[in-house]
Amino acid sequence: MQRLGFQAYALLLLQGAIWGSSFQSIKLALADFGPMTIAAGRLLLASLVLLAALYLQGQRLPRQFRDLGFLWLIAIFNCVLPFYLIPWGEQSVDSGRAAIFMATGPLIALLVGHFSTANERLNSHKAMGFTMGFVGVVLLIGWQQMGSGIGQIMPQMALILAATSYVVSGALVTRVNHIRSMPLATMVMVFGCLMTMPAALIIESPITALQGGRAGSILALMYLGIIPTGLAFLLRFAIIKRYGFTFMAQVGYLVPLFSVLFGAMLLDEAITATMLLGLALILGGIFLSGRAKQKNQA
Repeated sequence: MQRLGFQAYALLLLQGAIWGSSFQSIKLALADFGPMTIAAGRLLLASLVLLAALYLQGQRLPRQFRDLGFLWLIAIFNCVLPFYLIPWGEQSVDSGRAAIFMATGPLIALLVGHFSTANERLNSHKAMGFTMGFVGVVLLIGWQQMGSGIGQIMPQMALILAATSYVVSGALVTRVNHIRSMPLATMVMVFGCLMTMPAALIIESPITALQGGRAGSILALMYLGIIPTGLAFLLRFAIIKRYGFTFMAQVGYLVPLFSVLFGAMLLDEAITATMLLGLALILGGIFLSGRAKQKNQA
């Protein structure tokens, strides 16, 4: 493990910026492509990137039937559901706001851990952190929309469900610790592609959309698949290998910040006081609950 220095934090900032930019890429791609086509397209491109990297490194894909079945399940929660739900939600939600909703993942993990494990029970600090985050989510959705019926908050709920899906996939990944990270990620992407591509062909018209798509939308989809979905995974593995998973986990604070900034710069999205307060409460809740967990482990 290398010591933390300028290079470490520069790589972390780069990772946060790349993942933060994915929400703007999705918003731009939605101009011509449907949510399932975006999911299938980014998974296809990411699969090609990771397969090439796997081949160059001389690694092999998992072959055990039991492992493949479990990786197929991980692909549903890690790729298929969130990669569809995020663009579906972004049809009605600004890209920066969407990233903030996605930042609720660690708070959802607190709640899941409380009911599913014996050593991750909520204590006073964790409960306070979760409450702060929940208030932040309520502020982001808005009292008026919450009182207008379930139909008005479905896009926001889809984004929160996508964050929940990532939490479930993270729990499932712990069951396959014997598989190295690169083959695992590659196989999950390939399985995700195999599931979303037929779905896109059935419920949308990806070939027609591609033929009539504008250059901006096509480039946004290509960028989304190659950089934030494909190459970003390679960068993630490099950071974890050099500096550890705990250091890498801090990227969760950076992604919504970069996304809000990029949304304002690239798409002229408004940055409101309520939005900033909601972001501060969610990130503050994550930080508070994280500190509580560290103290329990000390």
